[in-house]
Amino acid sequence: MRRRNDAGFTLVEVIVVAGIIAILAGILVPLILKEIDEARITRAYADARSISTAVIVMKKDTGKWPNLDNSCNATATFIFGAGALPADLAAQGYDQTSAIHFDDYLTNDAGGCYGARWKGPYLAHTAADPWGNAYIMNPGSFDAGGVVWILSAGPDGKVDTPLSADSLAGDDIGILIFKKTAVL
Repeated sequence: MRRRNDAGFTLVEVIVVAGIIAILAGILVPLILKEIDEARITRAYADARSISTAVIVMKKDTGKWPNLDNSCNATATFIFGAGALPADLAAQGYDQTSAIHFDDYLTNDAGGCYGARWKGPYLAHTAADPWGNAYIMNPGSFDAGGVVWILSAGPDGKVDTPLSADSLAGDDIGILIFKKTAVL
């Protein structure tokens, strides 16, 4: 007489288990993706805060804002970090005619403009934001008046915050580090 081997699963049991796994995946995947998006936004904000802190400490040490071009004149109009430049910069009023990399100020005194008072490096390296775009800053507003932002263009890679805005627009992530107010 032959014994029947009942070990194993029936097709119905396998289908039920696969259905349960699919339902759980359908519930959990959106939650996990949302957490990943939130983590990227949090990282971008933390990076912008680190850059702004480095800029402020540099100002404290040197007595000058990081707006000196390679000739040591206060004419730098745009500072950027690693990564691709965000879209719509010109449309929002950002002037890139005298652009300098953050690392030229914060990791070394590239032009020697700040002299012995430069006590850096203030930041090891300015990485790209979580979406691969460069962090940007508008240093021309230090002397001209207005506002100065450290910005990430956010998930869409497009700058929505106009140069003179007092608050962030769209999905931009950033820190306002300077705002010139009228003196009466």
